[in-house]
Amino acid sequence: MLGDGSYPISEINMGVCLGVRGFVSHQTVKDTPMSGILVVGFISIDFIGHVDTLPTLQQPAKAGEFDVACGGRAANQAMALTAVEAEVSLIARLGHDQHAEMLEEELVDLGVGIDTVDHAPDNTGLRLIAELPDGQQTAVVYRGANDYLSVDDLNRRVDSFAGASAVGMTTEPMGAVVLRGLELARQTGARSVLTYNPGLPLSDRVLAAADVVVVSDATCAGLLDADLASTKPEHAARALIQRGAPAVVLLSGRRAVLATADDVRALDAPGDLAREDAVDAFAAGLLHGFSLGEALEQSVMRGVRVSCLLVD
Repeated sequence: MLGDGSYPISEINMGVCLGVRGFVSHQTVKDTPMSGILVVGFISIDFIGHVDTLPTLQQPAKAGEFDVACGGRAANQAMALTAVEAEVSLIARLGHDQHAEMLEEELVDLGVGIDTVDHAPDNTGLRLIAELPDGQQTAVVYRGANDYLSVDDLNRRVDSFAGASAVGMTTEPMGAVVLRGLELARQTGARSVLTYNPGLPLSDRVLAAADVVVVSDATCAGLLDADLASTKPEHAARALIQRGAPAVVLLSGRRAVLATADDVRALDAPGDLAREDAVDAFAAGLLHGFSLGEALEQSVMRGVRVSCLLVD
């Protein structure tokens, strides 16, 4: 959380932010009037065992605490956006099961629009997570209904894209789905943020289709060399610009490195921005800034502020 007041918020009221793993509960950041944002990607139910050591083939890990939470990068961003009182809708797929009912109820309670969430003939996606006190984790992922998210789903929601001032995409879905979402955002005049999910290759065409690509040195496997991203984040961000990305934000420790074709600069933060939950909160703040018509650097600063406020 912010402790030194270096990123002032106009008003902080008690609210509800339950189920957003790693985010501070009961905290709502009030700012300006609500604005329409659309987020596209995965939603899952997370079963989280809090452990002191990660399990191995030889030794299971004993969990001292256990949580069940709504997960998936897109769902996390949508829930974080409700904490800054943004108007947000989610395009995703759920199954026909009890987990889907639980997740739908939680999203509605938080204020996420789910009229664009469809059901699939499969179980709701889930993750089995072992998490260390410092946030490092290992997970087993069952994609389930998420794999039914399709280009047709997005084409049928053109009106939702047209009604959004900002669109958040994650790289969890198939590449064709990601590309189509970014194309629809551009066609309808919405500014887009693409959040990278580790382990998946990205084509230059996808990078070029996003207005901003967000990645961290802890979640860059498959896109960037992790050592380079950690030790020379400016060089790593510039490499993605050279591949065609219009703008890149690389989150490394307590810095947000912003790169464009003209410049590379680093913005300091009071907290760690590189963990997955911090990255999603940052992306939510960036989207919120875009939806309010802020310039790129101002929106990046907003993302830093929101991430440090919402992630403990």
